[in-house]
Amino acid sequence: MQPTAEWLKTWEAKRELTLAPNDLEKYFTDKEIGGVEIDQVNMGDVSLPSGKIFVNDPLGEYLAVDKDPYFLETPKGNFPVTASIVKYEDDGEVENLIGCVRIAFSDEKPVRYEEAMKGIELIEELQEGEYFGFSIESGLATIVDAEAKDDFVKFIDEFENKGNDTNLYDDYFNALFIENAKNNPKYQSEEGDWINWTVPGTEFKAPIFQAGFGEGIYPAYFGYNDKNEIVAFYIQFIDAELEDVEDDEEWL
Repeated sequence: MQPTAEWLKTWEAKRELTLAPNDLEKYFTDKEIGGVEIDQVNMGDVSLPSGKIFVNDPLGEYLAVDKDPYFLETPKGNFPVTASIVKYEDDGEVENLIGCVRIAFSDEKPVRYEEAMKGIELIEELQEGEYFGFSIESGLATIVDAEAKDDFVKFIDEFENKGNDTNLYDDYFNALFIENAKNNPKYQSEEGDWINWTVPGTEFKAPIFQAGFGEGIYPAYFGYNDKNEIVAFYIQFIDAELEDVEDDEEWL
């Protein structure tokens, strides 16, 4: 569903309020942000045949009930997905967390980052320092194109309807995460933190990955060059530039 003319007018008027508070590309070029050590891991490609992106929790009914992709379309094709690993220290122990995820559509560095919108948000209520974001309940997030979404949801429905005791993660995804952790162990736990999943019955790639500290509401952003073209897409799970990072709730 395309945004109404009234919604677009309000969005244009409030567009400055949708800007990211950080230079998100630093998560993919630097080795330290705000005194926190970071690194980067390649998670393979994502397939975007239509350029219409959904970002959501892959488990439960989130994808099934999500009818609206982001209203701005990206370039079409297969593009590399990178995770920025934030080395979070707690009581002397370091935990490697996925702090930010990027899809790069070109080699250009964005000059600004604006929150990705579906065109149905209550944009008139947006205030400075706020974002809309998307909800994560299972601790996992995925990026999937509109052309692959129906097959994704169909697979989930068919798998979960096999029996009352069927659990999509425990009975299916868990083994894939463990296998990928063995094959790509860098910064992954034994249980695994990400997979590059091919939607069954298709050739579409849809990466699935741990979302920062887990459950929460997280923002996604489009990165623009100086010609106002979309050159990257970001999901920010952790803000490593906050002064006090000892309390998990201080992070995004």
